[in-house]
Amino acid sequence: MVEALNFNFSFYDWLLVFMVTALGTLSAYLKDPQLKAVTATIPIPYGFAYIAVGLPIGAANAISGFMCMLFANIVRLLHYKVKIPIVPSIILGLVFFVVTGTFLMPRVPDGEAFFLGACAFDFTVGLILFQKQKYRSGVRYKTPLPIYIKAPAIAGVVTGLMFIKRLMGGFCTSFPMMNSIVSYESRFSLDDQCRQLPLFLIAGPFMFIEMRYLETILGLNHWIVLLCGYILFTFIYVPLNRVLKHRNDVNYNA
Repeated sequence: MVEALNFNFSFYDWLLVFMVTALGTLSAYLKDPQLKAVTATIPIPYGFAYIAVGLPIGAANAISGFMCMLFANIVRLLHYKVKIPIVPSIILGLVFFVVTGTFLMPRVPDGEAFFLGACAFDFTVGLILFQKQKYRSGVRYKTPLPIYIKAPAIAGVVTGLMFIKRLMGGFCTSFPMMNSIVSYESRFSLDDQCRQLPLFLIAGPFMFIEMRYLETILGLNHWIVLLCGYILFTFIYVPLNRVLKHRNDVNYNA
């Protein structure tokens, strides 16, 4: 049980904790709701989780990307519609992710067809949501806490979330560590976070496919695979983010 919960952190585990803490702390001090949302969708935590887990990219990664989008929307609906406080809403969202992930993990097929199908599903859902979804504009807000209090608090939360990393297997790469932090820091602008996540669903599958075959066919080093994945993701994500920012400026921030 101790091994399953991963109490023995490796160097890469601690590196992941550091990166998520740094990015989460940055999100806390950003006032712009969309910039906060961007910190939840750029794949820095995903990449370092990939390094920490040490497993090839597979269908679980694509499925967990979709589940991460569901997590953010569950938190938004619970907090805004059901009027549950933000922390219990986040906890309930995490319970959904963990229960669903641990149920699916041993049942996800390893075949290429299922992997590519999961990637195609992510892309299709992301594209539809990117074109159709409409949410209200969020409130500009940054934490009033000094960084010497906020950063250790975020580090403590991230470290606690890391305990279930090994339990999640391939689902860990998109485990909503960063989204949990950003959901709390964006509790006045959760719509912006949900509006941003389809960009990850559009760009992510291309990154997943490239990384999988660079590793499994060419046998490249994990860090090289990750760098190539980041480059491809950036080329797709940045133009989409410009379009979304323009839409936000026209439709929500006028």
